Amino acid sequence: MKIFPARDGIPADATDALRAGEIVCYPTETFYALGIDFRNLEARQRLYAAKQRPEEKELPLIASDIRMVSSVCKTNDPRFPVLARRFWPGPLTIVLPSKKGPESHGIRISSHPVARKLAEAFGSPIVSTSANLSGEPPVQDPGALAKSIERSIAVLLDDGPCSGGAPSTIVSLLQLPGKILREGAIPAKEVLSLLS
Repeated sequence: MKIFPARDGIPADATDALRAGEIVCYPTETFYALGIDFRNLEARQRLYAAKQRPEEKELPLIASDIRMVSSVCKTNDPRFPVLARRFWPGPLTIVLPSKKGPESHGIRISSHPVARKLAEAFGSPIVSTSANLSGEPPVQDPGALAKSIERSIAVLLDDGPCSGGAPSTIVSLLQLPGKILREGAIPAKEVLSLLS
């Protein structure tokens, strides 16, 4: 595992690792996350194995900006810009239909500059799943990474301890009315009040 101070910017090693199907660990506004190229099936299998996570559980994404979100998701739903303007950058994951195929993506724009800059440098949304074994508490400090997780990481962008707190709130816009799939840092009633 190569370790780089996050304050020094995004090293080429990080984007090279993502392009090679490897795992990058990086900070978000709450916890450390594991990132991969979401389109790389081998990388997805490697990530599921590292986290011991069931493969039927979807992997959320982080994008650098709205344009990047629109490059992979259908954003013509009138509810989308209302939520995006109010809560992004921030801990709201919005589930939107994919531009390709029948699947959907849970996606957000993080308020942590390193997470956004990593997606920007890569040129595409990246996976953002907590850097812990499935069922274990999320990791605020990279020094607390499980050894098996550590061994799976190619590059760590170390920004010291994250602030912790609740994970992102997840809202699905795949149906009417919108549905809260997980209440987190943003109260569900605050999100739903904008969808009524």
